[in-house]
Amino acid sequence: MKLKNTYTKGAILLMLTGIFILVLMFLLDSKLQTIPIISSMVIISSTCFLQALLMLFTANEINKIDETQTPGFHLKQWQNFRAFQKKQRSWNMPVYYTLLSIALGVYLYELLKNVDLWKMILTFVITYLWMLFAYFYLGKKEIKKQDAKLDHIISELKNLENQFQ
Repeated sequence: MKLKNTYTKGAILLMLTGIFILVLMFLLDSKLQTIPIISSMVIISSTCFLQALLMLFTANEINKIDETQTPGFHLKQWQNFRAFQKKQRSWNMPVYYTLLSIALGVYLYELLKNVDLWKMILTFVITYLWMLFAYFYLGKKEIKKQDAKLDHIISELKNLENQFQ
Protein backbone atom coordinates (compact mmCIF):
# COMPACT_ATOMS: atom_id res chain seq x y z
CA MET A 1 0.00 0.00 0.00
CA LYS A 2 2.86 2.35 0.89
CA LEU A 3 4.55 1.66 -2.44
CA LYS A 4 1.33 2.29 -4.36
CA ASN A 5 0.77 5.55 -2.47
CA THR A 6 4.30 6.69 -3.28
CA TYR A 7 3.65 6.22 -6.99
CA THR A 8 0.24 7.87 -6.80
CA LYS A 9 1.49 10.92 -4.88
CA GLY A 10 4.45 11.26 -7.25
CA ALA A 11 2.10 11.14 -10.25
CA ILE A 12 -0.12 13.84 -8.76
CA LEU A 13 2.88 16.07 -8.06
CA LEU A 14 4.17 15.59 -11.60
CA MET A 15 0.76 16.45 -13.06
CA LEU A 16 0.62 19.60 -10.93
CA THR A 17 4.14 20.48 -12.09
CA GLY A 18 3.13 20.03 -15.74
CA ILE A 19 0.06 22.21 -15.24
CA PHE A 20 2.13 24.85 -13.44
CA ILE A 21 4.59 24.97 -16.35
CA LEU A 22 1.75 25.39 -18.85
CA VAL A 23 0.22 28.19 -16.76
CA LEU A 24 3.61 29.90 -16.61
CA MET A 25 3.88 29.55 -20.37
CA PHE A 26 0.67 31.51 -20.88
CA LEU A 27 1.72 34.16 -18.37
CA LEU A 28 5.09 34.81 -20.00
CA ASP A 29 5.98 38.26 -21.19
CA SER A 30 5.23 38.53 -24.91
CA LYS A 31 8.97 39.02 -25.64
CA LEU A 32 9.64 35.61 -24.12
CA GLN A 33 6.91 33.82 -26.04
CA THR A 34 9.21 32.55 -28.74
CA ILE A 35 8.79 29.25 -30.53
CA PRO A 36 11.83 27.63 -28.83
CA ILE A 37 10.72 28.69 -25.33
CA ILE A 38 7.10 27.65 -25.86
CA SER A 39 8.22 24.36 -27.46
CA SER A 40 10.59 23.55 -24.62
CA MET A 41 7.95 24.32 -22.00
CA VAL A 42 5.46 22.09 -23.82
CA ILE A 43 8.06 19.29 -23.99
CA ILE A 44 8.86 19.64 -20.27
CA SER A 45 5.21 19.61 -19.25
CA SER A 46 4.48 16.71 -21.64
CA THR A 47 7.36 14.79 -20.11
CA CYS A 48 5.89 15.42 -16.66
CA PHE A 49 2.47 14.19 -17.84
CA LEU A 50 3.92 11.08 -19.50
CA GLN A 51 5.94 10.23 -16.40
CA ALA A 52 2.84 10.77 -14.25
CA LEU A 53 0.86 8.39 -16.47
CA LEU A 54 3.61 5.80 -16.19
CA MET A 55 3.60 6.18 -12.40
CA LEU A 56 -0.18 5.75 -12.31
CA PHE A 57 0.16 2.66 -14.51
CA THR A 58 2.76 1.28 -12.09
CA ALA A 59 0.48 2.02 -9.12
CA ASN A 60 -2.28 0.15 -10.94
CA GLU A 61 0.05 -2.82 -11.46
CA ILE A 62 0.66 -2.88 -7.71
CA ASN A 63 -3.08 -2.62 -7.13
CA LYS A 64 -3.62 -5.73 -9.27
CA ILE A 65 -1.60 -7.84 -6.84
CA ASP A 66 -4.14 -9.97 -5.00
CA GLU A 67 -3.23 -10.42 -1.34
CA THR A 68 -5.97 -13.01 -0.84
CA GLN A 69 -4.23 -15.58 -3.03
CA THR A 70 -2.02 -18.37 -1.75
CA PRO A 71 1.47 -17.30 -0.65
CA GLY A 72 3.01 -18.99 -3.71
CA PHE A 73 0.74 -17.18 -6.15
CA HIS A 74 1.10 -13.91 -4.24
CA LEU A 75 4.88 -14.31 -4.34
CA LYS A 76 4.75 -14.91 -8.09
CA GLN A 77 2.73 -11.69 -8.56
CA TRP A 78 5.34 -9.69 -6.66
CA GLN A 79 8.16 -11.31 -8.64
CA ASN A 80 6.35 -10.44 -11.88
CA PHE A 81 5.96 -6.86 -10.67
CA ARG A 82 9.66 -6.76 -9.81
CA ALA A 83 10.55 -7.91 -13.33
CA PHE A 84 8.16 -5.33 -14.81
CA GLN A 85 9.71 -2.59 -12.70
CA LYS A 86 13.28 -3.50 -13.68
CA LYS A 87 12.35 -3.56 -17.36
CA GLN A 88 10.59 -0.21 -17.02
CA ARG A 89 13.54 1.40 -15.22
CA SER A 90 16.00 0.32 -17.90
CA TRP A 91 14.44 2.69 -20.43
CA ASN A 92 12.33 5.11 -18.37
CA MET A 93 14.94 7.04 -16.41
CA PRO A 94 17.29 7.67 -19.36
CA VAL A 95 14.41 8.77 -21.61
CA TYR A 96 12.91 11.00 -18.91
CA TYR A 97 16.19 12.76 -18.11
CA THR A 98 17.17 13.05 -21.78
CA LEU A 99 13.89 14.75 -22.71
CA LEU A 100 14.14 17.09 -19.74
CA SER A 101 17.78 17.90 -20.49
CA ILE A 102 17.16 18.75 -24.13
CA ALA A 103 14.06 20.85 -23.44
CA LEU A 104 15.71 22.62 -20.54
CA GLY A 105 18.82 23.31 -22.63
CA VAL A 106 16.77 24.92 -25.40
CA TYR A 107 14.77 26.91 -22.84
CA LEU A 108 17.86 28.18 -21.01
CA TYR A 109 19.71 29.01 -24.20
CA GLU A 110 16.79 30.99 -25.59
CA LEU A 111 16.23 32.73 -22.27
CA LEU A 112 19.90 33.59 -21.73
CA LYS A 113 21.13 34.24 -25.25
CA ASN A 114 21.50 37.98 -24.56
CA VAL A 115 23.51 37.68 -21.31
CA ASP A 116 27.25 37.41 -20.90
CA LEU A 117 28.68 34.08 -22.05
CA TRP A 118 30.14 33.27 -18.63
CA LYS A 119 26.72 33.73 -17.00
CA MET A 120 25.14 31.42 -19.55
CA ILE A 121 27.84 28.80 -19.05
CA LEU A 122 27.53 29.07 -15.27
CA THR A 123 23.77 28.59 -15.49
CA PHE A 124 24.16 25.54 -17.73
CA VAL A 125 26.87 24.04 -15.50
CA ILE A 126 24.79 24.47 -12.33
CA THR A 127 21.63 23.16 -13.99
CA TYR A 128 23.24 20.09 -15.53
CA LEU A 129 25.30 19.32 -12.43
CA TRP A 130 22.04 19.27 -10.49
CA MET A 131 20.45 16.99 -13.07
CA LEU A 132 23.44 14.64 -12.98
CA PHE A 133 23.28 14.61 -9.17
CA ALA A 134 19.55 13.90 -9.32
CA TYR A 135 20.02 11.09 -11.85
CA PHE A 136 23.12 9.37 -10.50
CA TYR A 137 22.74 9.97 -6.77
CA LEU A 138 19.15 10.74 -5.81
CA GLY A 139 17.64 8.49 -8.49
CA LYS A 140 19.89 5.55 -7.65
CA LYS A 141 19.26 6.09 -3.93
CA GLU A 142 15.49 6.00 -4.50
CA ILE A 143 15.84 2.87 -6.63
CA LYS A 144 17.81 1.16 -3.86
CA LYS A 145 15.14 2.14 -1.34
CA GLN A 146 12.34 0.77 -3.54
CA ASP A 147 14.34 -2.37 -4.26
CA ALA A 148 14.88 -2.92 -0.53
CA LYS A 149 11.12 -2.66 0.07
CA LEU A 150 10.35 -5.11 -2.73
CA ASP A 151 13.10 -7.48 -1.61
CA HIS A 152 11.66 -7.42 1.90
CA ILE A 153 8.15 -8.17 0.63
CA ILE A 154 9.42 -11.00 -1.58
CA SER A 155 11.58 -12.53 1.18
CA GLU A 156 8.67 -12.39 3.64
CA LEU A 157 6.46 -14.15 1.12
CA LYS A 158 9.14 -16.77 0.48
CA ASN A 159 9.39 -17.40 4.22
CA LEU A 160 5.62 -17.69 4.44
CA GLU A 161 5.54 -20.08 1.50
CA ASN A 162 8.25 -22.23 3.10
CA GLN A 163 6.21 -22.43 6.31
CA PHE A 164 3.25 -23.83 4.37
CA GLN A 165 5.33 -26.59 2.79
